[in-house]
Amino acid sequence: MTFSACIFTAVSFLVCTALIPVVIHFCKLYSLYDTVNARKIHSGNIPRLGGVAVAVSFFVCVVLCFYLDKQLSFHKALPLTCAGLLIFSFGILDDLIDIRAVFKLLVQLVASGIVVANGFGFRQIFGLILPVPAAVALTFVWIVGMINAYNLIDGLDGLCGTLSLTTLVTLGILLHGDFQEGAAVCFILAAAVLGFLVFNWPPAKIFMGDGGSQLLGFMIATIPLYSNNDSFEYNKFLIMLVATSFPLLDTIAAIWRRLRDRRPIMSPDRLHLHHKLLNLGFGKVQALYMILGIQLLICATICLTASLEREIATILLTVSALFMIGFFTVIHYTNRAVLRKLALENELRNSGKTPEL
Repeated sequence: MTFSACIFTAVSFLVCTALIPVVIHFCKLYSLYDTVNARKIHSGNIPRLGGVAVAVSFFVCVVLCFYLDKQLSFHKALPLTCAGLLIFSFGILDDLIDIRAVFKLLVQLVASGIVVANGFGFRQIFGLILPVPAAVALTFVWIVGMINAYNLIDGLDGLCGTLSLTTLVTLGILLHGDFQEGAAVCFILAAAVLGFLVFNWPPAKIFMGDGGSQLLGFMIATIPLYSNNDSFEYNKFLIMLVATSFPLLDTIAAIWRRLRDRRPIMSPDRLHLHHKLLNLGFGKVQALYMILGIQLLICATICLTASLEREIATILLTVSALFMIGFFTVIHYTNRAVLRKLALENELRNSGKTPEL
Protein backbone atom coordinates (compact mmCIF):
# COMPACT_ATOMS: atom_id res chain seq x y z
CA MET A 1 0.00 0.00 0.00
CA THR A 2 1.30 3.46 -0.86
CA PHE A 3 2.36 6.00 1.76
CA SER A 4 -0.62 8.24 0.95
CA ALA A 5 -3.02 5.33 1.40
CA CYS A 6 -1.51 4.62 4.83
CA ILE A 7 -1.92 8.26 5.85
CA PHE A 8 -5.53 8.46 4.70
CA THR A 9 -6.32 5.15 6.41
CA ALA A 10 -5.29 6.74 9.71
CA VAL A 11 -7.17 9.94 8.85
CA SER A 12 -10.31 7.92 8.06
CA PHE A 13 -10.27 6.42 11.55
CA LEU A 14 -9.72 9.79 13.24
CA VAL A 15 -12.40 11.58 11.21
CA CYS A 16 -15.00 8.88 11.90
CA THR A 17 -14.18 8.87 15.61
CA ALA A 18 -14.59 12.65 15.70
CA LEU A 19 -17.85 12.63 13.70
CA ILE A 20 -19.72 9.99 15.70
CA PRO A 21 -20.41 12.27 18.74
CA VAL A 22 -21.73 14.91 16.33
CA VAL A 23 -24.06 12.36 14.71
CA ILE A 24 -25.23 11.14 18.14
CA HIS A 25 -26.07 14.71 19.16
CA PHE A 26 -27.90 15.32 15.86
CA CYS A 27 -29.97 12.12 16.26
CA LYS A 28 -30.94 13.00 19.82
CA LEU A 29 -31.85 16.52 18.77
CA TYR A 30 -34.26 15.24 16.10
CA SER A 31 -35.28 11.95 17.81
CA LEU A 32 -33.73 9.78 15.09
CA TYR A 33 -33.60 6.52 17.00
CA ASP A 34 -33.43 2.91 15.85
CA THR A 35 -36.84 1.27 15.68
CA VAL A 36 -37.53 -1.78 17.82
CA ASN A 37 -39.04 -4.77 15.98
CA ALA A 38 -39.08 -8.57 16.09
CA ARG A 39 -35.49 -8.74 14.80
CA LYS A 40 -33.96 -6.26 17.26
CA ILE A 41 -32.82 -7.20 20.75
CA HIS A 42 -32.10 -3.74 22.14
CA SER A 43 -34.37 -1.50 24.18
CA GLY A 44 -34.35 2.24 24.71
CA ASN A 45 -33.53 5.06 22.34
CA ILE A 46 -30.33 4.38 20.39
CA PRO A 47 -29.29 6.80 17.59
CA ARG A 48 -29.28 5.01 14.24
CA LEU A 49 -27.29 7.07 11.73
CA GLY A 50 -23.74 5.96 12.55
CA GLY A 51 -23.32 5.01 8.92
CA VAL A 52 -23.19 8.73 8.08
CA ALA A 53 -19.90 9.12 9.94
CA VAL A 54 -18.51 5.96 8.32
CA ALA A 55 -19.52 7.05 4.83
CA VAL A 56 -18.31 10.65 5.13
CA SER A 57 -14.94 9.52 6.50
CA PHE A 58 -14.59 6.88 3.81
CA PHE A 59 -15.67 8.86 0.75
CA VAL A 60 -13.70 12.01 1.66
CA CYS A 61 -10.51 10.07 2.40
CA VAL A 62 -10.77 7.87 -0.69
CA VAL A 63 -11.32 10.81 -3.03
CA LEU A 64 -8.45 12.81 -1.51
CA CYS A 65 -6.14 9.79 -1.47
CA PHE A 66 -6.73 8.90 -5.12
CA TYR A 67 -6.58 12.54 -6.22
CA LEU A 68 -3.27 13.24 -4.49
CA ASP A 69 -1.53 9.89 -5.02
CA LYS A 70 -0.45 9.58 -8.67
CA GLN A 71 0.50 5.92 -8.10
CA LEU A 72 -3.20 5.05 -7.79
CA SER A 73 -5.56 5.03 -10.76
CA PHE A 74 -8.64 7.04 -9.86
CA HIS A 75 -10.70 5.71 -12.79
CA LYS A 76 -10.58 2.21 -11.22
CA ALA A 77 -12.13 3.48 -8.00
CA LEU A 78 -14.53 6.05 -9.48
CA PRO A 79 -17.35 3.63 -10.51
CA LEU A 80 -17.07 1.87 -7.17
CA THR A 81 -17.22 5.17 -5.28
CA CYS A 82 -20.18 6.52 -7.27
CA ALA A 83 -22.18 3.31 -6.97
CA GLY A 84 -21.36 3.07 -3.26
CA LEU A 85 -22.55 6.63 -2.74
CA LEU A 86 -25.83 5.74 -4.48
CA ILE A 87 -26.35 2.73 -2.20
CA PHE A 88 -25.53 4.76 0.90
CA SER A 89 -27.79 7.68 -0.07
CA PHE A 90 -30.87 5.51 -0.53
CA GLY A 91 -29.97 3.51 2.58
CA ILE A 92 -30.02 6.70 4.65
CA LEU A 93 -33.27 7.72 2.98
CA ASP A 94 -34.69 4.35 4.00
CA ASP A 95 -33.57 5.02 7.59
CA LEU A 96 -35.56 8.24 7.55
CA ILE A 97 -38.75 7.49 5.57
CA ASP A 98 -38.88 3.69 5.06
CA ILE A 99 -38.64 3.16 1.28
CA ARG A 100 -40.63 0.33 -0.31
CA ALA A 101 -38.66 -2.86 -0.99
CA VAL A 102 -39.16 -2.70 -4.77
CA PHE A 103 -37.52 0.74 -4.96
CA LYS A 104 -34.59 -0.40 -2.81
CA LEU A 105 -34.08 -3.38 -5.10
CA LEU A 106 -34.16 -1.10 -8.15
CA VAL A 107 -31.46 1.16 -6.70
CA GLN A 108 -29.33 -1.87 -5.82
CA LEU A 109 -29.63 -3.16 -9.38
CA VAL A 110 -28.65 0.24 -10.80
CA ALA A 111 -25.60 0.42 -8.51
CA SER A 112 -24.65 -3.12 -9.50
CA GLY A 113 -25.05 -2.20 -13.16
CA ILE A 114 -22.64 0.75 -12.75
CA VAL A 115 -19.81 -1.42 -11.48
CA VAL A 116 -20.50 -4.33 -13.85
CA ALA A 117 -20.39 -1.95 -16.81
CA ASN A 118 -16.96 -0.78 -15.64
CA GLY A 119 -15.27 -4.16 -15.45
CA PHE A 120 -16.24 -5.48 -12.03
CA GLY A 121 -17.50 -9.05 -12.04
CA PHE A 122 -16.87 -12.77 -11.71
CA ARG A 123 -15.05 -14.25 -14.71
CA GLN A 124 -14.36 -17.84 -13.74
CA ILE A 125 -14.95 -20.44 -11.06
CA PHE A 126 -12.10 -22.90 -10.40
CA GLY A 127 -10.61 -22.14 -13.80
CA LEU A 128 -13.88 -22.61 -15.67
CA ILE A 129 -14.46 -19.47 -17.76
CA LEU A 130 -18.06 -18.34 -17.36
CA PRO A 131 -20.16 -17.32 -20.38
CA VAL A 132 -20.72 -13.57 -20.28
CA PRO A 133 -24.49 -13.78 -19.52
CA ALA A 134 -23.84 -16.25 -16.67
CA ALA A 135 -21.00 -14.12 -15.28
CA VAL A 136 -23.12 -10.96 -15.36
CA ALA A 137 -26.12 -12.69 -13.76
CA LEU A 138 -23.95 -14.19 -11.02
CA THR A 139 -22.38 -10.81 -10.32
CA PHE A 140 -25.74 -9.06 -10.01
CA VAL A 141 -27.13 -11.75 -7.69
CA TRP A 142 -23.96 -11.70 -5.61
CA ILE A 143 -23.87 -7.91 -5.11
CA VAL A 144 -27.59 -7.53 -4.34
CA GLY A 145 -27.44 -10.55 -2.03
CA MET A 146 -24.49 -9.18 -0.06
CA ILE A 147 -26.06 -5.74 0.32
CA ASN A 148 -29.08 -7.29 2.01
CA ALA A 149 -27.10 -9.94 3.88
CA TYR A 150 -25.03 -7.35 5.75
CA ASN A 151 -28.19 -5.38 6.40
CA LEU A 152 -29.87 -8.43 7.96
CA ILE A 153 -26.88 -9.43 10.10
CA ASP A 154 -26.85 -5.99 11.76
CA GLY A 155 -28.88 -7.01 14.81
CA LEU A 156 -26.35 -7.21 17.65
CA ASP A 157 -24.04 -4.54 19.07
CA GLY A 158 -20.74 -4.60 17.20
CA LEU A 159 -21.65 -7.57 14.98
CA CYS A 160 -21.92 -6.06 11.48
CA GLY A 161 -18.98 -3.77 12.21
CA THR A 162 -16.62 -6.54 13.35
CA LEU A 163 -17.58 -8.86 10.49
CA SER A 164 -17.06 -6.02 8.00
CA LEU A 165 -13.78 -4.90 9.56
CA THR A 166 -12.19 -8.36 9.54
CA THR A 167 -13.38 -9.09 5.99
CA LEU A 168 -12.14 -5.75 4.64
CA VAL A 169 -8.71 -6.20 6.20
CA THR A 170 -8.51 -9.74 4.79
CA LEU A 171 -9.47 -8.56 1.31
CA GLY A 172 -7.00 -5.68 1.57
CA ILE A 173 -4.20 -8.14 2.33
CA LEU A 174 -5.17 -10.38 -0.59
CA LEU A 175 -5.44 -7.49 -3.08
CA HIS A 176 -2.34 -5.63 -1.93
CA GLY A 177 0.05 -7.07 -4.50
CA ASP A 178 -2.01 -6.91 -7.70
CA PHE A 179 -4.79 -4.36 -7.11
CA GLN A 180 -3.41 -1.53 -4.99
CA GLU A 181 -6.49 0.62 -5.59
CA GLY A 182 -8.74 -2.10 -4.18
CA ALA A 183 -6.45 -2.63 -1.19
CA ALA A 184 -6.43 1.11 -0.45
CA VAL A 185 -10.24 1.26 -0.58
CA CYS A 186 -10.45 -1.76 1.75
CA PHE A 187 -8.11 -0.33 4.38
CA ILE A 188 -9.59 3.18 4.32
CA LEU A 189 -13.10 1.79 4.77
CA ALA A 190 -11.89 -0.64 7.46
CA ALA A 191 -10.41 2.28 9.39
CA ALA A 192 -13.71 4.16 9.26
CA VAL A 193 -15.52 1.05 10.53
CA LEU A 194 -13.00 0.76 13.37
CA GLY A 195 -13.75 4.35 14.35
CA PHE A 196 -17.45 3.52 14.38
CA LEU A 197 -16.87 0.41 16.53
CA VAL A 198 -15.41 2.60 19.27
CA PHE A 199 -19.00 3.74 19.89
CA ASN A 200 -20.85 0.61 18.69
CA TRP A 201 -19.08 -1.88 20.95
CA PRO A 202 -21.47 -3.33 23.57
CA PRO A 203 -23.27 -1.54 25.02
CA ALA A 204 -23.70 0.43 21.80
CA LYS A 205 -24.11 4.20 21.92
CA ILE A 206 -25.09 4.32 18.23
CA PHE A 207 -26.11 1.98 15.39
CA MET A 208 -25.00 2.27 11.77
CA GLY A 209 -28.50 2.05 10.26
CA ASP A 210 -29.43 0.70 6.84
CA GLY A 211 -27.26 3.27 5.07
CA GLY A 212 -24.13 2.02 6.80
CA SER A 213 -24.79 -1.72 6.62
CA GLN A 214 -25.85 -1.62 2.97
CA LEU A 215 -22.76 0.41 2.04
CA LEU A 216 -20.52 -2.13 3.76
CA GLY A 217 -22.27 -5.06 2.08
CA PHE A 218 -21.95 -3.41 -1.33
CA MET A 219 -18.26 -2.53 -0.95
CA ILE A 220 -17.27 -5.94 0.42
CA ALA A 221 -19.15 -7.69 -2.40
CA THR A 222 -17.72 -5.47 -5.13
CA ILE A 223 -14.11 -4.46 -4.39
CA PRO A 224 -12.50 -7.87 -5.18
CA LEU A 225 -14.47 -8.23 -8.42
CA TYR A 226 -12.09 -5.94 -10.33
CA SER A 227 -8.90 -7.94 -9.78
CA ASN A 228 -7.89 -10.19 -12.65
CA ASN A 229 -4.86 -11.89 -11.08
CA ASP A 230 -4.96 -15.53 -12.24
CA SER A 231 -4.01 -16.98 -8.86
CA PHE A 232 -6.70 -14.98 -7.04
CA GLU A 233 -9.29 -15.47 -9.78
CA TYR A 234 -9.11 -19.27 -9.54
CA ASN A 235 -10.45 -19.38 -5.96
CA LYS A 236 -12.05 -15.91 -5.79
CA PHE A 237 -15.64 -17.13 -5.71
CA LEU A 238 -14.87 -19.62 -2.94
CA ILE A 239 -12.82 -17.05 -1.01
CA MET A 240 -15.73 -14.60 -1.12
CA LEU A 241 -18.20 -17.26 0.03
CA VAL A 242 -16.02 -18.18 3.00
CA ALA A 243 -15.11 -14.59 3.94
CA THR A 244 -18.79 -13.57 4.04
CA SER A 245 -20.11 -16.91 5.35
CA PHE A 246 -21.70 -15.48 8.51
CA PRO A 247 -24.03 -12.96 6.80
CA LEU A 248 -24.42 -15.24 3.76
CA LEU A 249 -25.53 -18.38 5.63
CA ASP A 250 -27.66 -16.38 8.05
CA THR A 251 -29.49 -14.78 5.10
CA ILE A 252 -29.98 -18.08 3.27
CA ALA A 253 -31.42 -19.58 6.47
CA ALA A 254 -33.72 -16.57 6.93
CA ILE A 255 -35.02 -16.75 3.35
CA TRP A 256 -35.67 -20.49 3.63
CA ARG A 257 -37.39 -20.02 6.99
CA ARG A 258 -39.73 -17.34 5.68
CA LEU A 259 -40.55 -19.17 2.45
CA ARG A 260 -41.31 -22.29 4.47
CA ASP A 261 -43.61 -20.34 6.80
CA ARG A 262 -45.14 -18.44 3.86
CA ARG A 263 -44.09 -15.06 5.19
CA PRO A 264 -42.59 -12.10 3.29
CA ILE A 265 -38.85 -12.59 2.77
CA MET A 266 -38.01 -9.25 4.40
CA SER A 267 -40.26 -9.76 7.43
CA PRO A 268 -38.33 -9.56 10.74
CA ASP A 269 -38.04 -12.43 13.21
CA ARG A 270 -35.89 -13.52 16.16
CA LEU A 271 -34.28 -16.57 14.60
CA HIS A 272 -31.05 -15.12 13.25
CA LEU A 273 -27.76 -16.63 14.42
CA HIS A 274 -27.24 -14.15 17.23
CA HIS A 275 -30.80 -14.72 18.48
CA LYS A 276 -30.15 -18.48 18.57
CA LEU A 277 -26.94 -17.99 20.53
CA LEU A 278 -28.83 -15.85 23.03
CA ASN A 279 -31.49 -18.58 23.31
CA LEU A 280 -28.71 -21.06 24.13
CA GLY A 281 -27.66 -18.98 27.13
CA PHE A 282 -24.90 -16.82 25.70
CA GLY A 283 -24.85 -13.16 26.70
CA LYS A 284 -24.69 -10.46 24.03
CA VAL A 285 -20.97 -9.93 24.49
CA GLN A 286 -20.29 -13.68 24.65
CA ALA A 287 -22.21 -14.24 21.40
CA LEU A 288 -20.27 -11.43 19.74
CA TYR A 289 -16.91 -12.81 20.87
CA MET A 290 -17.81 -16.33 19.71
CA ILE A 291 -18.74 -15.10 16.22
CA LEU A 292 -15.69 -12.80 16.11
CA GLY A 293 -13.36 -15.63 17.16
CA ILE A 294 -14.62 -17.91 14.39
CA GLN A 295 -14.50 -15.06 11.86
CA LEU A 296 -10.85 -14.33 12.75
CA LEU A 297 -10.01 -18.00 12.29
CA ILE A 298 -11.74 -18.00 8.90
CA CYS A 299 -9.95 -14.82 7.81
CA ALA A 300 -6.57 -16.17 8.92
CA THR A 301 -7.22 -19.32 6.90
CA ILE A 302 -8.07 -17.26 3.82
CA CYS A 303 -4.85 -15.25 4.16
CA LEU A 304 -2.89 -18.51 4.53
CA THR A 305 -4.29 -19.85 1.26
CA ALA A 306 -2.66 -16.96 -0.62
CA SER A 307 0.73 -18.61 -0.07
CA LEU A 308 -0.38 -22.15 -0.98
CA GLU A 309 -0.71 -24.03 -4.25
CA ARG A 310 -4.15 -23.27 -5.64
CA GLU A 311 -5.38 -26.89 -5.44
CA ILE A 312 -4.38 -27.11 -1.76
CA ALA A 313 -5.91 -23.69 -1.18
CA THR A 314 -9.16 -24.92 -2.76
CA ILE A 315 -9.26 -27.89 -0.39
CA LEU A 316 -8.60 -25.71 2.66
CA LEU A 317 -11.25 -23.19 1.63
CA THR A 318 -13.75 -26.00 1.00
CA VAL A 319 -13.09 -27.41 4.47
CA SER A 320 -13.64 -23.92 5.92
CA ALA A 321 -16.94 -23.60 4.07
CA LEU A 322 -18.09 -27.02 5.31
CA PHE A 323 -17.06 -26.07 8.84
CA MET A 324 -19.25 -22.95 8.69
CA ILE A 325 -22.20 -24.93 7.32
CA GLY A 326 -21.71 -27.46 10.12
CA PHE A 327 -21.55 -24.70 12.73
CA PHE A 328 -24.82 -23.16 11.54
CA THR A 329 -26.45 -26.60 11.42
CA VAL A 330 -25.44 -27.48 14.99
CA ILE A 331 -26.64 -24.12 16.33
CA HIS A 332 -29.91 -24.48 14.40
CA TYR A 333 -30.84 -27.90 15.75
CA THR A 334 -29.63 -27.12 19.27
CA ASN A 335 -31.75 -23.98 19.30
CA ARG A 336 -34.74 -25.96 17.99
CA ALA A 337 -34.37 -28.47 20.83
CA VAL A 338 -34.18 -25.68 23.40
CA LEU A 339 -37.29 -23.96 22.02
CA ARG A 340 -39.21 -27.23 21.99
CA LYS A 341 -38.24 -27.90 25.60
CA LEU A 342 -39.34 -24.41 26.64
CA ALA A 343 -42.64 -24.79 24.76
CA LEU A 344 -43.29 -28.14 26.48
CA GLU A 345 -42.52 -26.69 29.89
CA ASN A 346 -44.89 -23.76 29.26
CA GLU A 347 -47.60 -26.13 28.07
CA LEU A 348 -47.27 -28.30 31.18
CA ARG A 349 -47.15 -25.24 33.41
CA ASN A 350 -50.32 -23.81 31.85
CA SER A 351 -52.07 -27.15 32.30
CA GLY A 352 -51.23 -27.19 36.00
CA LYS A 353 -48.74 -30.07 35.76
CA THR A 354 -45.20 -29.97 37.06
CA PRO A 355 -42.53 -30.48 34.39
CA GLU A 356 -40.39 -33.53 35.02
CA LEU A 357 -36.74 -32.80 35.72
